[in-house]
Amino acid sequence: MSGTPTERQLRDELNDLDAGDRDSEGPGDVRVRWRAAAPEDRPDGMTWTPGGDEDPALLAYDGWQAQRECLTAVESGDHDIVAFLAGYGSGKSVFGARWLLSKALEHPGSRFLAMGVDFQKARDTTYPKLFAQLPGERTTLTTSGFNGPENSPLVADYNRQQHRLTLVNDSVITLGSADKYSRYAGAEFGAVWMDEPSHYGDVLHELTGMITTRLRGVAGPKTQLWTLTGEGYNAAWEILEQRQDADGDPIGLDIEVVTASVLDNPYLAVGDKERFKRKYKGTGKEQQALHGGFAAASGLVYSQFSRETHVINHAEAADRVTGDWRIYGYDAGWSDPRVLVEIGATDYDQFVVLGEFYQSESHVEDAIRWLQANGKPEGRIYCEHEPADIQKFDRAGYTAVEAEKSIDPGIAEVRRRLSRDDTDRVGLLVSDRCRHTIREFLSYKQEHVGTSQAEDHICDSIRYAIHTNEHTGGGVATATVRLSGDMNDLL
Repeated sequence: MSGTPTERQLRDELNDLDAGDRDSEGPGDVRVRWRAAAPEDRPDGMTWTPGGDEDPALLAYDGWQAQRECLTAVESGDHDIVAFLAGYGSGKSVFGARWLLSKALEHPGSRFLAMGVDFQKARDTTYPKLFAQLPGERTTLTTSGFNGPENSPLVADYNRQQHRLTLVNDSVITLGSADKYSRYAGAEFGAVWMDEPSHYGDVLHELTGMITTRLRGVAGPKTQLWTLTGEGYNAAWEILEQRQDADGDPIGLDIEVVTASVLDNPYLAVGDKERFKRKYKGTGKEQQALHGGFAAASGLVYSQFSRETHVINHAEAADRVTGDWRIYGYDAGWSDPRVLVEIGATDYDQFVVLGEFYQSESHVEDAIRWLQANGKPEGRIYCEHEPADIQKFDRAGYTAVEAEKSIDPGIAEVRRRLSRDDTDRVGLLVSDRCRHTIREFLSYKQEHVGTSQAEDHICDSIRYAIHTNEHTGGGVATATVRLSGDMNDLL
């Protein structure tokens, strides 16, 4: 083995794992076969042949070229993650569901995980796609008196309360969701299918690490299959394209990405392809919607923000900032991250985000330690309304005031800063070290404003600082506060 081994190579050596085969047949007397696409002969792309006295039952799935390329990659046993990155209507989820079912049939008595964005979305999209790939009538129908998946000859039980699908060979597929991923931390799986992980948010980094450690203890190929559209430059982009973790370090996993254009999908009607082309060709969404590439997310609050325009090298950012003038935005959180954002200013009335404290399950004391340990200049801290936290900042020698939190004028102020002025300069820049800040600007959607779905903790903090400073006439000169503090006052 040359170079640094990946986590998968280390696990292979320790556990002597066996890679999965292309065809599967097990004690359930069901064989799965993958065939070339034949949309005219088999519009559904699958057939089921019950077994006889001597022959096993046969479940046959068809796949078009990109799906078969992904199958080759995920069946090779060489990769920790195989991602099927494709345009809308490319059959991503169909392929993911079929592959997971084939692995569950191949490895009797094992356990597998199918994961969607959250339970509501998975219930309406991911799970029905899985059930639709089962042979049988009305397998997707679930009512108060009818369990559709149990209508399949492959299913022994579907437990809705436990979100568990048990096949006739005693393999179990857990139906999971990324918003509650911690519940799977103690489980073990033979393989995992993640549907649309580009919508999981920043949690995808932690989830990927957790899932990697849970691929053990039971039979299966011990790999992850991701099926997704490139929705924004988010955590999925960082993992698949940059091969980096949340801290920007090498991720240490073997990753293979297979891309696909929806225009090549033989199962999609010509009229639908033409409609997609009319809607997306020549737009900023073309690569994402049609060809399986990453593009900026749609419906962003700060759609002006881009890496090319607003993100600069940290050394350049520090060099542009004038002196030790600072303001800080603070957002309290416990299960959500606790955030403190450092903002300086240039000689040209530009704000520059220089640093970020971003940590879940932390206290205000941790944020103060971050200020002091990193030698951050003193400045006014604009806080979310948390009187106890404000008092602790004050006791540590920092001037903390309650922020102006009005959403609409605050967002408008940040947008104004993101725009170019009469001299063609943008009013807000971000250091490339501030990875959480960049990610939030590129993923904060209008539909999530003011809701529990919003992952806007840093965007909130920046809004508190900029809007309150401007709203109160702070400017650059009058906002500077020179104070010192000692953590011993808090302890």
